[in-house]
Parts: sequence; structure tokens; C-alpha cells
Amino acid sequence: MAKISQIIILMNNFSLGIILPVLNLILLERGASLKTLPILIALYAITVLCVELPSGICADLFGRKNVFLISCIFQFLSMVLLLLSNNMIWLIFVIICNGLSRSFASGSLDALIIDQALVSKGEDFLSKVTSRLAILEGIGLAVGGIAGGVISYLSGNYTMNIILRAGLTIVVLVLCVLFIKEIQKEKETERIPLTEHIRLGKEIVFSTPNFKLIFAGVFFLGFFLITIETYWQPAFTQIAGLTGSVWLLGIITFFGFVASVSGNTAAHKLLQQFNNHKWKVYNINRIVLGICIVIFALQSSSAGYILGYAVIYFVLGVGNVAENTLINQYTPSSMRASVLSLSSLITQIGVMVSSLFSSIMISYLQIKGIWIVTGLLLAGYALFVTVITYKKSALEAES
Repeated sequence: MAKISQIIILMNNFSLGIILPVLNLILLERGASLKTLPILIALYAITVLCVELPSGICADLFGRKNVFLISCIFQFLSMVLLLLSNNMIWLIFVIICNGLSRSFASGSLDALIIDQALVSKGEDFLSKVTSRLAILEGIGLAVGGIAGGVISYLSGNYTMNIILRAGLTIVVLVLCVLFIKEIQKEKETERIPLTEHIRLGKEIVFSTPNFKLIFAGVFFLGFFLITIETYWQPAFTQIAGLTGSVWLLGIITFFGFVASVSGNTAAHKLLQQFNNHKWKVYNINRIVLGICIVIFALQSSSAGYILGYAVIYFVLGVGNVAENTLINQYTPSSMRASVLSLSSLITQIGVMVSSLFSSIMISYLQIKGIWIVTGLLLAGYALFVTVITYKKSALEAES
């Protein structure tokens, strides 16, 4: 993987990390409430849902670099609008721009980098490059998270976080324009029509039974993940009784992403050691993750909460690399951005359903109850997939 690509990934995720620890607090400060916050997140998911797959197809057909640059433009616009926001109407436009940015980013740059690595290193490099991408993203988010918490604490507000996120987005855009080179098709006339591209993608996904199991798991992961991301900050402030020490949120974010990076590293070693048993690694991980969420929901002390949060992200880091390796293993290069976008789209469907569920049930279940429900759902589905894949393996062994 080229050094400039690694720098861009680090910087892009660092800038995201700067705002991530306090993003929900910013939204709450600027017009949202605990009841409307999930609605904003559902709107974000709907935006991604509408644009995710078309953006992935555009990346495959018209250039992944160009699509990623469009993502940077929408992200910058989102931060500008957030600076101006003071009510829910403004926040709606912020969320829509943020969703558009996410849609155009997902799959585009990653697919470009994976293809370049596979061309130069070969197919055996797949798990390594997938792990490297996850590690770089995790490091950027971890360092950005702790920086974001400190910046909020020192400045006494969140304005500087927003400004830095916007400024670094422009830097990433310029670096991509100047230094990222995309592998061009040998002949422009060889580009397949849009309808044929969609047909081939549908055939790849539906002709591979395991794809359906992975994508259903992606849905449940999105369902779980958004409940953590929505409520972990308010839940911690309730437990710790914080009165302005927002820098601690940055510390927790840092621990979470360091744990995720550690999980990414562990996943690469596990997948190398159990190269023919990727499904076992994936299934066991998701069962453990569901159990960890339930345990996390029951924490009542700051120390237990922080430890539980870190453990969740460690296990999540392991599972994400296993999941991405499986997806890329089943996906040909010409369809990579589209399939990765489809995976992200399904995640957002899970996010949208979970957000609506949370908005309705928060008054009845409280944060703890919502986490217990999502943990049980994730673990239950993972156990179901484990049984299915075990039976398939047993039948194949007999034949």
C-alpha cells in the first residue's frame, strides 16, 4: 500500500475522530433531544440508503477517485452547515449532507486501494490489506478521538472541532487530487452498460448463498452499532455525573479505537492461522460480541463502563476484518465498489430500523434495555448462522 494512500486514510479518519466523541452532544446542543436524536440518525440512514448503491456503481463505472472527491465536498458542506445550525431544520440539512458524504465515501477509496494492492501483491495479500486498512482507520479515529476530547475541553465549546474537521477534509481532498492515481481500464469502450453491471452484481450476490448470510449479519451489526454510537455519551455522563469534563469522552473514544485496532491486528493473525476456517472465526466473534453488549449494558460504574466499551470495540475489530475478508473473497474486482456499497447500504438499513426502534422504545426500555435487546438479537442471529454453516460444512465433508 502506497505511503500517500496510508497518509490520506489516517488523516481522513483523524478528522472524523476529532468530532466523533462530541458529535451527538453537538446535535443535542444545537436543537436535538434524546427523542429526536434517533430520528436524525434515521434520516441519515435513509439518505445513505437512497444513495449508497448508486454511488458504488458510479465508483465502479466512472472512477473511484472521483466519487471519493464528491464525498469530501459533501463532508465540507456538512461542517459549514453545522457551524450555522441552531435548530432542527438546520440539523436536518447537516445530516443529509453527512449522509451523502458517507454514501460516496463507502467502498470508493477502499476499493481503489484494495485493487491496487492485489494487482501488485496478488490475491494472497487480501487479508493483509483488509487488516491494514482497518488498522489505519482505527489509529486515525483513536488519535483523533482523544484530540477531539481535549480540544472541546480546552476551548470550552465544540466550534473548533467542527472547524478542524472541515479544514482537514479540504486537505484530504487536495492530497487525493494531486497524488492518488487510479488504475484505468485498458479501453474506455470496454465499460459495460449500467443495466449489465447491475445484473452481474445481482447474480454474484444471489448465486453465492453465503453472501446472504453475511449481509443479514451486516444488518444486525448496523442495528446494534447505532444504539452504542447514539447513546454511549449520554449514558456515560449519567453514570459518571460529568459536569463539563468532556475530555473524558475523548479518552473513552481513544480507548475504543485502540481496542478496535488491536482487534484488527488479532484478526489478521487469526485468519492466517485459520485460513480455511474464516466462517468459524467470524461466527464465534459475533456471538461473543452479542454477549459483550449485554454485559456492557449492565455496568453501573465508570471503570466497568470504560472497560466494557473497550472490549466491545476489540471484539468488533476482530469481526469486521473477518467479515470484510469474506466479502472481498467472494467479490470480483470489477464489482468491488458496488458490493462494498451494498454492504454499507444494508448496514444503514439496520441503522434506520434501529433508530426508529430506539426512538419509540427509549421511554420504555431506557438505554440499558435497548442495549440488552440488541445484544441478544446479534448473538441469536450469529448462533443461527453458526448452525447453518456447520451443517453445510458437514454435508460437504460427507460428499
